[in-house]
Amino acid sequence: MKLQKVIDEVIGKGADYCDVRKEKWDRTSLSLKDGEIEKFTQGGERGAIVRVLYEDGWGYVGTSDLDKLEEASERALSMAKGNNKYKKEKTGLAETKINEDEVEIKAAEDPLAVSAEEKIAFLRDIEDKDYVTSTDLRYGEAVVEKEIKTSEGTNVKMKIPRVMVYLIITGKSDTIQRASEGVGGTGGYELTERAHEKVEVVLDRLENLLEAEEPPSGNLPLIMDPKLAGVFAHEAFGHAAEGDLVAGGNSCLKGKIGEKVAADTVTIKDDPTVDGYGHFPYDDEGTKAKKRVLVKSGVLNDFILDRESAWKLEMESNGGARAEDFRVKPLVRMSNTVIESGDMKFEELIEEVDKGIYAKSSSGGQVNSAQGTFQFNAQEAYLIEDGEVKNPVRDVSFNGFTLETLQNIVGITDEKKDSMGHCGKGQTAQVGHTAPHILVSEVTVGGRE
Repeated sequence: MKLQKVIDEVIGKGADYCDVRKEKWDRTSLSLKDGEIEKFTQGGERGAIVRVLYEDGWGYVGTSDLDKLEEASERALSMAKGNNKYKKEKTGLAETKINEDEVEIKAAEDPLAVSAEEKIAFLRDIEDKDYVTSTDLRYGEAVVEKEIKTSEGTNVKMKIPRVMVYLIITGKSDTIQRASEGVGGTGGYELTERAHEKVEVVLDRLENLLEAEEPPSGNLPLIMDPKLAGVFAHEAFGHAAEGDLVAGGNSCLKGKIGEKVAADTVTIKDDPTVDGYGHFPYDDEGTKAKKRVLVKSGVLNDFILDRESAWKLEMESNGGARAEDFRVKPLVRMSNTVIESGDMKFEELIEEVDKGIYAKSSSGGQVNSAQGTFQFNAQEAYLIEDGEVKNPVRDVSFNGFTLETLQNIVGITDEKKDSMGHCGKGQTAQVGHTAPHILVSEVTVGGRE
């Protein structure tokens, strides 16, 4: 059944708004555990989701059977009417430009054209077991074709390929340590070449962890490497800048547009238009992707917004709606989060520290966006003494208040690096991080007194 006919029938039955997002996915997932194939899945699927707004109630129904799209639309309308009966607050959609477009992100080497045998050989090629106890190497690719059509007239089509490789290596001395690194992006199989460059990085990291001592604890200066700084910007700040959390009163940033929330040297953007793992041309409501300058020279400037949260906050939608696939409704999500460069060299940051920690990469943590608190674990870290990087330390964690920590940034280097990640918010989204090294004058570090 044609998408426009589905939409016309729903609107004809009294709905205020309707959109349909149809998708075609081709995916490969491959993992090697200690050199043996642990998992290999490959296949494609098609489906669509109908989204209906009836007065103040939403209905969403996804289906993998495109022949039953009319049935899905009827159920979505019924759900929207039912939800409207119990809705206690008004709902609406911010106005947006009507878009008609067809965009394909090109892959230099089509990942779908590369054989399974070649992909397995690639993973075996990057494996190294000189002194490690276990290796876990993973490859994933996804090529999605989307068509988004709305009752307002938007009709956009996109083709987006993504590839990622993840390396996890475990070793043992007096303790068991694990080092990992992921590479990936929006593009084709050519992106796998970056994985070879990361093998030695992970092996060196593991060796340092096995030789490392326990860290000091207390309120100390902390230097974050670009990957950790990017994760900090994404997790501690970026989630608090998501419009649905702000509108729902679950963000420490609510009501702070135009207020100073970071040091004057700090500018943070979320930009789906740049090359990165979180790149897309249109969001999953059909809104054209655009750069969002969240913090400009220390001042809170914008939020990440879908149309509903923009309506609630009386702001302009900026293409922040993303869905994992056709089974689920879009949520407000980040894309490529960027901390802009400063004017210092890395050596100058180190020289600023009498006693502190240089932390690299992330091994997890947690945040509370409403309270504005965070706790992160660094994957690799070093003691800094008298302006010099000294011996490695392990199991470093640090915590604090997001806005206080942003205010305490006293140094930013003039070079940035990219990394990739997967963000969970009930759904998984591919995201990128771009950041320089940053120096925080004081943060609470956990470890040995």
